[in-house]
Amino acid sequence: MDTTCPPSTQFAMYNKLTCEKEVVIYPDYGHESLKGHDDIVFRFMAQL
Repeated sequence: MDTTCPPSTQFAMYNKLTCEKEVVIYPDYGHESLKGHDDIVFRFMAQL
């Protein structure tokens, strides 16, 4: 649903990464903010 960053470009970048990775699909959303996403990002960054 995201017309700003279409899935094809997101998967192209994801497939180029050689590090540990995880993809999370939100099929019903476009490019808007997701409830709770900031907390997920914060927890990830705190582990670095």
